Amino acid sequence: MDSREHETAQAVVSALKELGCSVLVSTLTVGDYVVSSEVAVERKRTMDLINSIIDGRLFQQASNLIESYQEPYIIIEGDLWSTVSMRGISRGALIGALVKVSRSGLRILWARDERDTAQVLYSLALASPGLIKISNRRKSESTSYMQVSLLSSLPGIGVKRAVKLLKIYGTPLNALNNYRQWPIKLSGLSSSSMLMIRRILESKFNGED
Repeated sequence: MDSREHETAQAVVSALKELGCSVLVSTLTVGDYVVSSEVAVERKRTMDLINSIIDGRLFQQASNLIESYQEPYIIIEGDLWSTVSMRGISRGALIGALVKVSRSGLRILWARDERDTAQVLYSLALASPGLIKISNRRKSESTSYMQVSLLSSLPGIGVKRAVKLLKIYGTPLNALNNYRQWPIKLSGLSSSSMLMIRRILESKFNGED
């Protein structure tokens, strides 16, 4: 779970733990929840969903999820149609936005409340072939997990591409040393992401940015 999501989703956390899940809080570059190496989820309560359509955030978040994960989902939590009447957006515009993100590849799921959201996440995890399993060591202490976290924190990489880079290069150090080859090895990696990666890796630290 993303650390920013954790601050507003204590009921989801409690319900997940009741279902027997372990919840690791971390800073995610994409999505609110990562339930496997292939599956990530953005959770939107109805008012946040509508606000994100109005200001355009939803479409960028959808694009980031689709680019980074093989199975990207959005969970819409709450009574959407009641919320529409409280916000200045037409039902047609709302439906059009949902159709747009759905056709782009984002899968839409629905939840009545936080407990339903937890059940959806639990069901997604059980059905995921790339389920992230935790041994008696905490996941945060796993070398493999930290290697993926290191590379996935770079712009445009995400978990799916980080795993692919590690399979190609073997170690994070080899991957970083050969980062100029990434556009060839990773389909869909944008030039803007590569420019930002180059800036991060090659700029001298000045302690001010």
